Amino acid sequence: MRITNMMMVDTAIQNMADNLEKTNKLQTRVSTLKQFQNVSDDPARASASLSLRSSLRTLESYSDTAAVTQNWMTASDNALNQLEEISIRASDLVLRGLNDSFSGSERAVAMGTEMKSLIDKAIEIGNTSVNGKFIFSGYQVDQKAFELVDSPTTIVDYLGNTVTPKVVNYLGDQGSMQRNLGPDQSVNLNVRGDQAILGFIQNLVLASNALTQNNVHNTNNPVTDPLTLQSSLTGLQSSLTTINQFRTSNGAKLRQVETASSFLETVKIETKSLLSQKEDTNLAEGIALLTNQQTTYQAVLEVSQRAISALSLFDFMK
Repeated sequence: MRITNMMMVDTAIQNMADNLEKTNKLQTRVSTLKQFQNVSDDPARASASLSLRSSLRTLESYSDTAAVTQNWMTASDNALNQLEEISIRASDLVLRGLNDSFSGSERAVAMGTEMKSLIDKAIEIGNTSVNGKFIFSGYQVDQKAFELVDSPTTIVDYLGNTVTPKVVNYLGDQGSMQRNLGPDQSVNLNVRGDQAILGFIQNLVLASNALTQNNVHNTNNPVTDPLTLQSSLTGLQSSLTTINQFRTSNGAKLRQVETASSFLETVKIETKSLLSQKEDTNLAEGIALLTNQQTTYQAVLEVSQRAISALSLFDFMK
């Protein structure tokens, strides 16, 4: 095969262009600290990187869900804890009211007023919200769980006056919300207000009415005995037990969420490390390769220049 001068020039130019392209790629790699810019640069690494990024997005989604769930359950635990404190105080008031040394006025005015304030506080706690969502309303998270309204029937207070008592209504539903913390792990997010709180507030209202009416001890009358302080004390103690049970259950699930969240963070760190191995450039190695390539390019330029300049006009004319 005859090697012409034009072939030698073309080959030299091609070598310079190839080495310049390699130099440019290494410069881009060092400046961006990335192994590749396009999938076509390194299909194998790019495929692995895309797979890892997809896994990381899934992990981020589970992690975000775990964080929201943890905040929700923590708020539920705080609310139930406050209701326990209200229950203890209400029971103390009822026990005082059962003391025969107090008059009807003392029960209705002093103790009754405080009991009503406890009812208002319990309603407020029952309507606890997280990020504008009411946590005890079941699926009806955009609606308050409880409201206190006038009863359709009246009662007679300790002085014989007719008064309108309050009743509590539950405005939520029976929805139980599940949240996924992983491919095979889910947790029940919410505590239903109708199960954990409604009965407690109703017992507070009964105790308040008993104080207002000065109904103290049971008399074996099936009609009036459920409306006495003695009966309301039993109801309050039962409600406290119920609240404790739901708080314990919520606490167990909260620990599950915290464990899952910690595990997700660990897996995210490991996945990011693998992704970095596939995508990121080792700066020291990248600079060394670039320096070597620049040296090679300069050598190619010098050799090509000598080869081309050595050709005479007569060589081109042959």
